[in-house]
Amino acid sequence: MKKLILLSALSLLVFISCKKETKKENSTKTETKITAKYSVNTNKSTVSWTAYKTTAKKGVHGVFTELKIINPIESETKQGALENLGFEIPVSSFFSKNEVRDTKIKKLFFGVMKETILISGGFNDIKGDNTKGTVVLNLKMNGNLVAVPMQYSITDNVITLNGTITNLMDWKIETAFASLHKACEKLHTGADGVSKTWTDVAISATAVLKSN
Repeated sequence: MKKLILLSALSLLVFISCKKETKKENSTKTETKITAKYSVNTNKSTVSWTAYKTTAKKGVHGVFTELKIINPIESETKQGALENLGFEIPVSSFFSKNEVRDTKIKKLFFGVMKETILISGGFNDIKGDNTKGTVVLNLKMNGNLVAVPMQYSITDNVITLNGTITNLMDWKIETAFASLHKACEKLHTGADGVSKTWTDVAISATAVLKSN
């Protein structure tokens, strides 16, 4: 009789122990979460620029209407979607709402460079979090790759980037620059009678993110 009672007690302990293990396993499975991954939505992202003319530094604004991502990146962080992201921009997509100006720039500026079809580049060295920070834009133009410091801010699923090309001559474009300035000499002449084309250009982009 004692053996029977002992055997029953042991069976009960084993049953309770198994129930606890099962409950623990189920609890672990319940806590497992699927982490969202972010990537840049090319179709909804834009690239714009502001160049300057006359000694008064009057801004001339425009955009590139086409953007191609050449190695889509998926990241668990929003800012990480830019890390090592590569892109190509067709020069033909240059648009400033002025057909005469656009034709001149495509032909007499980009058309004089070594590489006349595409502007390309990529991003790296991100420093910041999911609200703001800095990133380096490596921009290739005229066969030369130059690093341009950029700042970024993130609101919801939109990354806004801003930076300045401080000197276009870093891309060795003296011939192309002189060609454009000569063609636009009168239009770049201000009230002081001086014709000036600035070598700095403000650039900005809006990268819209998609998540899985």
